[in-house]
Amino acid sequence: MEKKTIGKFMSALRKANGMTQKELGERLFVSDKTVSRWECDESTPELSLIPSIAEIFGITTDELLRGERNNPDREVASEDATTKQKAKSDKQFKLMLHSRKKRFTNLSLISIGLIIVGLIAAMICNLGFSKGLLGFCLASVFFVAATICQICFTVSFRLLIDEEEAEHAKEIKKANTDMVFSSVKIFFGILLTFAFCLPIAVLTLAYFNSHYGLVIDSWILFGSLFAAVAFLLAFCVYKIFVLKTLIKKEIVWLDEQTVGKANAESNLLGKICIVFTVVLAIIMLATYIITSSVSESTFIERERFNDPDKFIEYMQNGYDTWYEEGYGDLPAPPHNELGYPNRKWAEIDGKEYYYCAHLYESIDILQHLNGEWEIIVTTDEADQNGQAMYSILNAGLLSLHVINLAVCVVWYLVKTKKRKTA
Repeated sequence: MEKKTIGKFMSALRKANGMTQKELGERLFVSDKTVSRWECDESTPELSLIPSIAEIFGITTDELLRGERNNPDREVASEDATTKQKAKSDKQFKLMLHSRKKRFTNLSLISIGLIIVGLIAAMICNLGFSKGLLGFCLASVFFVAATICQICFTVSFRLLIDEEEAEHAKEIKKANTDMVFSSVKIFFGILLTFAFCLPIAVLTLAYFNSHYGLVIDSWILFGSLFAAVAFLLAFCVYKIFVLKTLIKKEIVWLDEQTVGKANAESNLLGKICIVFTVVLAIIMLATYIITSSVSESTFIERERFNDPDKFIEYMQNGYDTWYEEGYGDLPAPPHNELGYPNRKWAEIDGKEYYYCAHLYESIDILQHLNGEWEIIVTTDEADQNGQAMYSILNAGLLSLHVINLAVCVVWYLVKTKKRKTA
């Protein structure tokens, strides 16, 4: 049987603790060569160093002098107990973390409930009592309450990483990140619902008054439009600014690959927003120039006369044609005492003439001081055609904004899809 010596025992203990001869020597204020001689049994440590060596390796002086532990099985039992205690601690931590997540999720339902109650309040006031502005104000109160509650829930259930929980840092970071992202989704829901309810206040004040609301189809149309615009703006702000701030402030933790993708996506979205803004400014400038120089009257064709006789002939021929064609698209009008429907009489330059008022939007008759006549006639058909052309122009200008937005959205989706598949 191999003889047990202090030197061999010290060598085994040093290697088990992952120490070098130099490190052990520095702690005992001796050289590494001295430690080497001890382990080779060429010399033994001074008696004054025995307690220090025993303390470093966590053994008794008696065990060190004998060159072996008093009860080798005790170390194994201690390690088993430590392992079991650690497993129990890990299980308790996971149960605690699961409980906090569940409580956070349950409390978040309060915020969602407040959003739904706010929307219902807006619907009742707007559709039931025609009080659109009141409905929006009540809904806003619930939306603000939902926002405050969700912020409080997120802050309250956020776990801090201290020295005791350092070994669970990864799980804590993931739990905190999941809670923040869940709250972000709820904040988006609050914003979109707020934007959906906004038209019952804005359009009511702009076109009616505070005593009226919007009908259901108008509310759905404009509410969806407002919500879509709000989502696009909020999405861009979140991706470009908010998410970067959350990562920088370590409010959320993402792996390097995810952070790299988020930064690349943010840069892409920033470029798209710049392009969209530039094109939008150009379209708005062109719209201002066009609408400043063009109006509905620009597209209306008018008949102009300087001779009263030709004007009389034009007016009476118009009536005769209308009468012979069976009143056109108009319903059969009431007849006067002579049996001619809607015949009206007027006088110009001492001459009487008849005409049908249904055919004309306006008749402007002016005689200048020099005796010259200036007569401008706008037919109802020409007025409607002019309004239709002006509406088409406005629709065309609006479609440019839609095309600009659609191109930018498609650009973003195609680029992000390529990154995911790459």
